[in-house]
Amino acid sequence: LELARTDEERMAGLSGRANLPFDRGMLFVFPHADRYGIWMKDMRFAIDIVWADATKRIVHIEHEVQPDTYPQSFRPEKPALYVLETAAGETRHANLKVGDVLQFALEGAP
Repeated sequence: LELARTDEERMAGLSGRANLPFDRGMLFVFPHADRYGIWMKDMRFAIDIVWADATKRIVHIEHEVQPDTYPQSFRPEKPALYVLETAAGETRHANLKVGDVLQFALEGAP
């Protein structure tokens, strides 16, 4: 996973890239839990978007979000501390669902 911890990294996200390999992703780490919106500005490929709370429990998933949805913003109904962006279809392939707990370790993060 690539990490996006700063405002600049989170704002840039995956924008402008040609693709995202199926076994890769970007993890957005926010300073506090909130209903963070994600949009597809300058995106060139579809992605899955996963929001997880401070305990890393998935609170919302958007599957196969297309670039042409911009300027629509996608956001969870519950606050999240983490947002994971993966290649479109990867969450279904991994059978991820709301309530599952993501497994990752971050230095200096819960």
